[in-house]
Amino acid sequence: MSAIDHSSSLPGMDSTVLLVSAGLFAALYAFGYFVVFRNWKGKNRFEAASCGISMVHATASCLLSVYDMLKNPWKLDAPNTYLENRIMEFSVAYFAVDLLHYLLVNPSDYLYIFHHTATSFYMLSCRYFTGHGALSAISLIAAGEATSPFQNVWTVSRMARTGSALANRIYTSLSPFFTVYFTIMRCIVGPYLTWKLAAFYFAGKADAVIPRWLAYSWMITVILAIFGSAIWVYKLWTGLIRFYSRKEKARTQKLE
Repeated sequence: MSAIDHSSSLPGMDSTVLLVSAGLFAALYAFGYFVVFRNWKGKNRFEAASCGISMVHATASCLLSVYDMLKNPWKLDAPNTYLENRIMEFSVAYFAVDLLHYLLVNPSDYLYIFHHTATSFYMLSCRYFTGHGALSAISLIAAGEATSPFQNVWTVSRMARTGSALANRIYTSLSPFFTVYFTIMRCIVGPYLTWKLAAFYFAGKADAVIPRWLAYSWMITVILAIFGSAIWVYKLWTGLIRFYSRKEKARTQKLE
């Protein structure tokens, strides 16, 4: 195995985007909590504020990641580009703020806490240690965050549906589409992308620029995320089936 030289691959250690983005997401969270959802009560108010910053992150990071993927060749051991580093810093800032939200508001949600921690480690090590392989992280951001805008609208409308007819209509109409779309992205696109990445990194094709142990840890993280997504898909389908079963039962009783 050739020696790994990181000195030529790290285009500066400036973390301005990371720090500014963390401040931005903290401010957006506060704006959602104290202004947008000021009339909400209890944990739902915190969760809605979390959905707000997730929406901003997902929209921006997904669009930028898709742009980066279309612009650059599929080379999983290539040096990180300027844009890729900025996307990862932006995303780490979001995960840090949202992780703090979960630790303070919902510490029992181990799935999300693990996801945020592992994903942040992936991007931080890629950004600040190897300086290579960012395309793998960028592709995962594009695939993962593509579902988040719909998920956030679905989650907020789900929490508000008992007190708002509009929220109930949004939740009812969006649930089937979101469930199918989430299933496709997380059970078809996600596993296919994982297979492409694993075939490259497990074979040691990036050994010259990424330590094998780190590449393996990246892939284990992604594989565990796929299993976590499968759990989410199962919950979505059981919830959707239960929802339509209750709806059909109510319709039948009304006809009787």
